[in-house]
Amino acid sequence: MITRDCCHRFTRLAGLLLAGWVLPVLATAQVDPLQTPQNQQRPEIRVPEVRLPPVQVPNTRQRDGMVFPQDFDVRSLRDNLASPGQGASPTRSVSSPEFTWVRGRYENYPGGRGGRRGGWWDTDFPDAEQNFMRGVQRYTFIDTDTTSPRWMDLTDPELFEHTFLYMTMKRVPIGSMRTGPNFTPLEVEALREFMHRGGFVMLDDFWGEAHFQDFLIEITKIFPDRELVQLDMNHEIFRMFYDIDEVPQVPGRAVTWDYGNVTLNDPRYPPSVHAIVDDNGRVMLVANFNSDMGDGWEHTFLEMYPTQMTNEAYRLGINYLIYAYTH
Repeated sequence: MITRDCCHRFTRLAGLLLAGWVLPVLATAQVDPLQTPQNQQRPEIRVPEVRLPPVQVPNTRQRDGMVFPQDFDVRSLRDNLASPGQGASPTRSVSSPEFTWVRGRYENYPGGRGGRRGGWWDTDFPDAEQNFMRGVQRYTFIDTDTTSPRWMDLTDPELFEHTFLYMTMKRVPIGSMRTGPNFTPLEVEALREFMHRGGFVMLDDFWGEAHFQDFLIEITKIFPDRELVQLDMNHEIFRMFYDIDEVPQVPGRAVTWDYGNVTLNDPRYPPSVHAIVDDNGRVMLVANFNSDMGDGWEHTFLEMYPTQMTNEAYRLGINYLIYAYTH
């Protein structure tokens, strides 16, 4: 018979035996709470592979598209494209484009005779400018005013706030001093000062020997002591944005086309580019002889006008514009 005393003795004996076996084992074991138990595998951590796209370095020799200068900062493009309130530059506004086209109006024009706004200074205006500005904005990212090209009297003081000035040199009839450019002393002084201050003048749309002699008379008024030079195709102005290997003859109305038949490269009117340069070799004035860049721009969407010649007018005009703003 097992008494209560026997149970107590048995329980005490079992407890002593268990303590004698377990405690030595625990005493010899050193457990690190930060260490993974040996019987538990450490989970494998996988770092995802990130592949960044390669940096695209623009080919500066490719001229048939947009070319960024070496110091181009993409943040400036971001600021220009941002809408107001979304990070737009505080100095930029939609109503203040980087470039506004200015056409020069000389004083020698009949007062509305024949229904014209003023002689021949406004030939192709404003369609030529609007189309050309659309092309400049599309192909160069220069922010331009494509809707409101301006004309300005040559004696307007605001002229000196601009860099690029366009004028036609046409006299109709040829040799007549009643229409076309016949610069007054004040106009001569203003044009000379404009170019000396860094301005660039582009003259356009004059044809044949008689027109060229008229052109020489007007240029001599402005720069009697400077030589008129003919630019060859090695000049940098033909490499500013597009590589141009040949001076194009852009057809002109009533000269190389008659609303139906367009004559390309008419041998009677070999095209050339003439210039006046300053003491440092900077081109201050460029003249397209036997070519009508204005018609090339104006008739961009005219089906009968050769697209090839329109393209050439845009290419050369864009080169002039970028040269004017970088020299």
